[in-house]
Amino acid sequence: MPSFTAPARCAAAAALIAFCCAARPAETPDQILLSAHQAWTVRDVASLAMYSRQLASDPLDDYVKYWLLEVRLGQSGPLPNSEVEAFFTRFPDSPLGDPLRVSWLKALAQRGDWATFSAQVTPASLEDPEVACDQLQYRLNRQDAGAVHEGRTLWFSSKPQPDSCDPVFRVLASENLITRDDIWTALRRALGRNNLPHARYINSFLPPLQGLSEDALTQAYTQPAQFLETRDATDDSRPARELALFALAQLAARDPQQAADAWTPLAPRFSPRDQAYGWLQVAWQGAMAQNPNALAWFSNAGELPDDRMRAWRVRAALRQGNWDEVLRGIDSLSPAEAGKSTWRYWKGRALQALGRGREAQALWKPLSQEYSYYGLLALEELGGRLQLPAPPPPLMPGEIDALRPRLARALRLHRLGLASESQFEWNAVSRPLTARQHLTASALASEALWYDRSIYSIERAGDQQDLGLRFPLAFEETVQRQARQNQLDAAWVFGLVRQESYFSPQARSRTGAMGLMQLMPATARWVAKRIPLRRFQWAKSTQVDTNLQLGTFYLHHLLNRLGDPILATAGYNAGPNRVLRWVSGTPQEAAVFIESIPVNETRGYVQHVMFNTAVYALRLGEPPLTLHQRLGTIQGVTPARSGEPDPATEP
Repeated sequence: MPSFTAPARCAAAAALIAFCCAARPAETPDQILLSAHQAWTVRDVASLAMYSRQLASDPLDDYVKYWLLEVRLGQSGPLPNSEVEAFFTRFPDSPLGDPLRVSWLKALAQRGDWATFSAQVTPASLEDPEVACDQLQYRLNRQDAGAVHEGRTLWFSSKPQPDSCDPVFRVLASENLITRDDIWTALRRALGRNNLPHARYINSFLPPLQGLSEDALTQAYTQPAQFLETRDATDDSRPARELALFALAQLAARDPQQAADAWTPLAPRFSPRDQAYGWLQVAWQGAMAQNPNALAWFSNAGELPDDRMRAWRVRAALRQGNWDEVLRGIDSLSPAEAGKSTWRYWKGRALQALGRGREAQALWKPLSQEYSYYGLLALEELGGRLQLPAPPPPLMPGEIDALRPRLARALRLHRLGLASESQFEWNAVSRPLTARQHLTASALASEALWYDRSIYSIERAGDQQDLGLRFPLAFEETVQRQARQNQLDAAWVFGLVRQESYFSPQARSRTGAMGLMQLMPATARWVAKRIPLRRFQWAKSTQVDTNLQLGTFYLHHLLNRLGDPILATAGYNAGPNRVLRWVSGTPQEAAVFIESIPVNETRGYVQHVMFNTAVYALRLGEPPLTLHQRLGTIQGVTPARSGEPDPATEP
């Protein structure tokens, strides 16, 4: 074995390093940025610090600096304030300044640095609920009277509050600024919304043995009928009454008629206020379940407390074709709610049905100018037909060249596949744009095949609407092919894909749905077995061809199972088994059926998809059909179909 002197060893090492460097070229800025993003996902501070030095002069250097500071703020050791302040000094216009400030403020509150917190908090950072409650803690400690009012407002909010609000509520409760009645009011509201975790949290503010029993709460939730039958009729305590009303609401959600039958003999033992509340729960659930007695139950509830319940009374009247009650119900809505396109359309329908056609037309005329589901329905009621509006004046090269540099960072992030960062950057840069600049931005995104941001921008372009950008024929060849293979209307597929993902192949929902047609893993695997797709891998579900193949097959399956495009559309969003529970055995106008869908998301989803379909049919040159004709009548579902399993949950 040969031996080497020290100089020889050094020379050999230098030669080896030179050889390695020559064989492995230096990473490009894009590669370093991607490596930094990966380091951020695994919270690797050392690597992030190295990449930050390497990208010190890169236009996206602020992203790496932000990732580094964000990770360090989440660690146990305090980050010197000067390092965060240096970011704001170096990158005063970075869109990452606001999220960094929010993370910093949370860390400051956790370590009790209230002096720096109060100096750094901004109106924008207070939009974060956790920071807002941190500031309320600080203000309450300084005897700020305004903080008491804001804290009480949060207490009664129906939105979930972060943990940082707990000290605020505890202080207010200890000083009786949140009273015992306030606690019971919030507890009833939480139970009424079926939010048991929040109800248990509120219950913790009541003294021991004076709140709800956990065992009784569990029984009222899981066995409501038995709970009501076996309750102690002589117990008139507040916990006993609240549990009975909660059990009634749970029973109504399962079987409104059974709940009404149970409440009829029990109601006289309660106060008039509690009687009305009980009937309100029965009526609300009855309206969502399309029970024909829902209107009568609403009458038992007396004056309805809010627009949500008033709207469901209107929907119950629509199901029965009671146009007098529809009109009275809409007139009882608040001005803001009654002014929505939903109720302007249906008020027109009620007026027309009651022989007041001129009043109906006066309502529909301005509504018909809106390019939307209700706007198109109103237009057709007036005898008009959907038309593609004239495009805006063509974009000039100077307009595109002027805006391109402002969007270059977002386009680069998109090209690198950093979906969340690119979307965040695009949205931040887009906020101050004019209508004409939004049109330009939409064109630039479309040029990059970034369809979801193209649609995002064109929807904010005001009077500069280009329907080719707003309703793109993205991936047209594949969509058309899969629609033909599954005997589906291509316009319908386009309309559904637009609503699902804005044509983003990498779209991912909070529930795990992926791709253009937002497939859940269980649904994709179920379909893959039936096509069949050999060696199917879930990771391939975002590929355009695979996603459209799976999604259109499933849509065809839903159409066969449910027998109607409206029901299949609803089933694609909510699942076929739920849709089957919403369908009555008698024919019904589809527009009324859609309006009475009990899930807000699904109701809006179906409306958007059907309007999209009408526009795409026009773009594709399909035979003209009005939206009314597309909706038609829901004929109901046969028992044979209703007994089929839900493929989304089938093993």
